[in-house]
Amino acid sequence: MAASIEPLYNKRYQCLFCGQEFTNKKLRLSQVRQVKRDSDLCAYFEGENPYFYEVAVCPHCGYAFTSSFGPVKKERRELIIKEYIQKITRKDYTGPRNLNDALNVHKLGLLCGNLNQEKSSVLAGLCLHIAWFYRYSQEEEPEKKYLRYACDLYQEAYQKESGTAGGGSPNLIIYLIGELEGRLGNYQTATQWLARLLQVRHLEPYLRDLLRDRWEVYREHLKEGPPPASLAEGQ
Repeated sequence: MAASIEPLYNKRYQCLFCGQEFTNKKLRLSQVRQVKRDSDLCAYFEGENPYFYEVAVCPHCGYAFTSSFGPVKKERRELIIKEYIQKITRKDYTGPRNLNDALNVHKLGLLCGNLNQEKSSVLAGLCLHIAWFYRYSQEEEPEKKYLRYACDLYQEAYQKESGTAGGGSPNLIIYLIGELEGRLGNYQTATQWLARLLQVRHLEPYLRDLLRDRWEVYREHLKEGPPPASLAEGQ
């Protein structure tokens, strides 16, 4: 009988802050088992969740980063030491992670990203994942808070980074802004952003299907009157 493949493996990193090498777990692509996906692209998985391992945390100095982070800026090092390195409580995150671990490391990554002035699109992605983690645990208020952060940062990215997300699709950024505004109950703003994609000739197929559905959902919400205080339906 063939031996079963371990879903997690050790990936080697060099810390962007202290330069020391270490390993963090990553999930093998062959072992990802997605079972469903929300309209803001939040996926649900059977077994290990690949989102949990996207932030690497150096066990030597504690600096947290993703593959999208840039080098630590010389002029930011002293501030990072004072406001982060000297203040955090160290914990080893190099092994398997649960939902609480994933939430913690993403918040550490967000702190480091802010201190090092990473791109708005990178910070937005971290905030969106944090919102998803709160959704997994059905904590609506913190989910809404981080959806708002993510939406605002994506709008900054659209203005400052020519609509890209670290080289990604500007159409995806537009869609996410519209979808997040809709989820937050801002249906008029949501439809205004989504309308920008209606006339795009070569829209990515997966976005075309999502756009058609969400455009109709938020148009219907507008006809129904003022949005409810809670998150918009259709999550």
